[in-house]
Amino acid sequence: MSQTAFKPVFDGYMKLFLHDDVPERLASRADFTGQWIRSRRQRILKRNRKFQVTLHIFDMDGHKRGLQSMVFKDKGGQGDLSKVIFGFGNDFVDELRAGDKDLKVDLVNSYAVVRA
Repeated sequence: MSQTAFKPVFDGYMKLFLHDDVPERLASRADFTGQWIRSRRQRILKRNRKFQVTLHIFDMDGHKRGLQSMVFKDKGGQGDLSKVIFGFGNDFVDELRAGDKDLKVDLVNSYAVVRA
């Protein structure tokens, strides 16, 4: 994780739910704001960039159980972004479960916010 402050180049963000690994479901539930709206999203994602990924993890009772951000150390593309979201997400959920063996994570409502 980077210690320097991340300053987004683009206004807004892309919000992806962690459970949505099927592209059609991912697209139907994703939220986009600011310059991430459809007309600009391809421009943002088609070039390698530094991204900030913030995970919001909820339990089955609807309580937020974890919040963690990471910033790309090097620029990456859309494929790198997907790997980071799911890899970072899995690692963070494992870390939360290590601290609470009874934690039942609600992946349907847990999400990642991406800024570039």
